[in-house]
Amino acid sequence: MFRSYFVVAIAVVIVVASSTRSVDAAYADQCTTPTGQQGQCVPYSSCTDIELRLQAAGSGGEQLTPDYIKYLRQASCGEIGGIRNFCCAASQIQHNSKVISQFRNESFECGKVLNTLVANGKEVRISSRPWMALLKYKQNGGDRFLCGGTLISDRYILTAAHCIYGLEEELFEVRLGEHQISTEKDCRLYGRKEKCAPPVQDVGIEKQILHEHYDPKRVANDIALLRLSRSVQFERHIKPICLPITKELKQQAEEISGFFVTGWGTTEKGSSSDVLLQAAVPLKPRTTCSQAYARDVPKTQLCVGGADYQDSCKGDSGGPLQAAAFYLDEFKVRMVEFGIVSLGVVSCGEISLPALYTNVAEYVQWITDQMALNGL
Repeated sequence: MFRSYFVVAIAVVIVVASSTRSVDAAYADQCTTPTGQQGQCVPYSSCTDIELRLQAAGSGGEQLTPDYIKYLRQASCGEIGGIRNFCCAASQIQHNSKVISQFRNESFECGKVLNTLVANGKEVRISSRPWMALLKYKQNGGDRFLCGGTLISDRYILTAAHCIYGLEEELFEVRLGEHQISTEKDCRLYGRKEKCAPPVQDVGIEKQILHEHYDPKRVANDIALLRLSRSVQFERHIKPICLPITKELKQQAEEISGFFVTGWGTTEKGSSSDVLLQAAVPLKPRTTCSQAYARDVPKTQLCVGGADYQDSCKGDSGGPLQAAAFYLDEFKVRMVEFGIVSLGVVSCGEISLPALYTNVAEYVQWITDQMALNGL
């Protein structure tokens, strides 16, 4: 795998080294290919045709024709973060192959379902949601947990952009493996057997990555990634959740009748629960949220909840909206993150309204490209 991408990178350098065209486009900018097709400016590993042609040239010794070299030079969008980008036709855009190969690897064990039930309808079993993260901020001379997030790989946390925007200087750390915030050691008695979780891990943040088109006024594109300062060693209480990386999983985001929202209820006002809670929340038509919030709800958002006053209270702002689903094959049931808590949690406990969640399925392309751009 490493050799394959190495030779492709060499091929890219050779192709563009003598390019006379200098174009500096932002990631995913709209563009027109040299053949007149509408597309976007993306890394070569996110463009099916270009990646395949370059791989063939690099690993199989197949020569690129002068015409194709000319095509690539004309299609070049310049470098973004040190990675060569090309104008790729919309029909050829794929999830970044470098990252998807990691998610599809059999050794990558994500979203393993230990227990979908909740003790007494509120508190989850210890270590049963090992992907949960707490975001720690420095405020008023102390440390506070103000948002949640989800571990999606050994270096990345998925969260909401509004959890970072305006708080860039205050957000400094992520806690993983937590269950009860107030105790140093998390233990529970299940029957006659006591179960204790290993110690939590507090990990620094190397980079904060907000969606480039995040709009705080409209709460649009409310999604962000945190690249951790080190790789996390997966343990039974710290493991990643799965993402909707297939067409079938993306479609399920529009069909699942019931989701789970999990968290400590952390908002900009602080945590409302000492222990990790979970609640079942129903999917609602987007028109329901359109009426409730007097605004259009695009496909990039999901309308969920509103069944009772406590639904969104059990979820962290920036935390996951999840459901158990078949992942990659029909025999592997995994917990998949379909949404990110976005708008609505601020009215927690005050009025029974559905909440708006960022539709993760619509952002898998962005997630995989950002991970490839900033380092796996």
